[in-house]
Amino acid sequence: MRRFLIPFGTAALVALSAMTLAQCNRKPAAPTPSPDFQLIGTVHDIMQGIVDPSSDVLFDAVATDITAAGINEKRPQTDEEWANVEHNALMLAEAGNLLKMPGRIAANPNDKTKSEGPDAPELTPQEIQAKIDADRAKWVMYATNLQDQAKKTWDAARAKDAAKVFELGEDIDMACEDCHLEYWYPNDSAAKAAAAQAKADREKERQQKAAQGEKQ
Repeated sequence: MRRFLIPFGTAALVALSAMTLAQCNRKPAAPTPSPDFQLIGTVHDIMQGIVDPSSDVLFDAVATDITAAGINEKRPQTDEEWANVEHNALMLAEAGNLLKMPGRIAANPNDKTKSEGPDAPELTPQEIQAKIDADRAKWVMYATNLQDQAKKTWDAARAKDAAKVFELGEDIDMACEDCHLEYWYPNDSAAKAAAAQAKADREKERQQKAAQGEKQ
């Protein structure tokens, strides 16, 4: 019996040593991440409080008004005016991150929308949320598109490129409308037709500019 005790004891000691060594070499488990942010507003709140006002600044920064008195070209003139465009473009770009944060709801259930009847132009908050939850990747795609156009505008504002800021304003508007047609008023046929026409006009404009560039 004794000759069996020695190998068994040796094997147990080797196994214990290997286990101890493995435990020493094992990296400590990563702690479960806990959110270090607090969701305050809904998507609707962010739209009204950040996206709408910041995009309005970008839309109005560069314009050409034709009146009876003549043509009035509006452009940022001072460093302060350009900084205002730059800061609002940055806010709009960062708003894309806020929209993509998980757990943020589309709107409060009691928020009012134009959602009367089966062919109502706007969905209810519950219907909007259901669409987002059904395909979150699509929601992130739309938010990223808005973010990309805002980032380009931020770069253009930093370069004080008025023509580029004006051009990107149309792309920002289209990015917003694409998202609205998907989630807010997918049943609005008039809005869909207008958006399709705007995209066609934008593409025609791009082709004309490309052709002019080739000639030059």
